[in-house]
Amino acid sequence: MAKSNMNKRVVGVKASSVALFEGTFFGAIGLGVAIIHSLRATVDIAEETQSVLSGMAFGLATGVVSILVLPFLYFGLGWLIGYLHGVVFNLIAESSGGISLRLEDDK
Repeated sequence: MAKSNMNKRVVGVKASSVALFEGTFFGAIGLGVAIIHSLRATVDIAEETQSVLSGMAFGLATGVVSILVLPFLYFGLGWLIGYLHGVVFNLIAESSGGISLRLEDDK
């Protein structure tokens, strides 16, 4: 059986698709940052008040807010950056003739 090789040229991408991908990636990073912030706030407040119970209560309260808000902020920032990347990619790909890809069929 003959191998089927095809060359295709990418001359543009949907900027909103790149934006959604990068926004989701940044949102995941934001969630990690929020969890670390929540743990740090809990330990700091517990140390200041010399009480584990109040540290957990007040630290987790601020942490929960950050866990809910921070990923959305990171997603929004990532979406904007991703949209800009998509637009810039399209401008460069169109003016340079695109990117040539070689595709093969799976066995």
